[in-house]
Amino acid sequence: MTSQHSHSKTNNPSTPLNVLIFEYVTGGGFSADDVPESLASEGRMMVKALLSNFATLQNIDVCVINQNDSLTLHENFRKQIQKVDAVWVIAPEFDHILETFCSYVEKAKKKLLTSPSHAVAIVANKFDTFKQLEAAQIPTVPTKLFNESHDYDETCEWIIKPIDGAGAENTFLMTSPENWKALPPLDKQFIIQPHIDGDKLSLSCIFEHGDAVLLCVNLQVFDIQNRCFYLKTIQVNEREDKNGNYQKIATQVAKAFPDLWGYVGIDLIQTTQACLVLEINPRLTTSFVQIESKLGINVAKMVMSLCYDSSLF
Repeated sequence: MTSQHSHSKTNNPSTPLNVLIFEYVTGGGFSADDVPESLASEGRMMVKALLSNFATLQNIDVCVINQNDSLTLHENFRKQIQKVDAVWVIAPEFDHILETFCSYVEKAKKKLLTSPSHAVAIVANKFDTFKQLEAAQIPTVPTKLFNESHDYDETCEWIIKPIDGAGAENTFLMTSPENWKALPPLDKQFIIQPHIDGDKLSLSCIFEHGDAVLLCVNLQVFDIQNRCFYLKTIQVNEREDKNGNYQKIATQVAKAFPDLWGYVGIDLIQTTQACLVLEINPRLTTSFVQIESKLGINVAKMVMSLCYDSSLF
């Protein structure tokens, strides 16, 4: 399947480009009572950082989607994208949310500044991601669909997580028979993986047609409370890529998922023996927030230069 991203670069337009930023959580994706504060805070930080990136660029008018109480979120989004040239979507992958809003942009024939919807659909599904990584012979964590009636070896440590979860939401660490007895009823499809001890890293990258530029390697620090994982902090640019191994992984992933485009995050587990790809995030990640301040890299400029003549900015 070809995407709008396969088009050649657009020459300098005579008028400024209009870019719409849509962040799902702060844009009205949850009712006011249901917004998890951690997600809302993260959403605000990502919008602020992206606006800071765009503020240094010329010939671009940027707006952030406004809520409209007389329209549903989906109706409001489809209405507002009609008025702009390009749209940057920031949304969680679960329940097809990111995929759906990307598809609205594609159907409106506007420039999508993130991965196309069909590429999002693959990596949003952790089991499909595992199968594609395995087929490409990229080291990854063994993954199976979770079957509640299956008799798992309770002497081993396991991770159970939603097949389309975002972050560490509803991720359970199973280390004892007691954990298995206390596992709550699961209302959707989950996957199961062996729990592998190691450094939890993430790669911040820019992808284009099977090529990857590695921006930085970040360390993720998790807390475990009541057998659930919580992201405590991210140390951006914490690790140097001295021997090029992280760039090699980014390139392998880009070639295995050639339709991923723009900013992409890759979650890894690094042990003394191996570096395993765990997940792929086809959107801005929390690490993005510090990239401009810590590295002086303008991600928005890099992404805009993939689809427009860079001399414009």
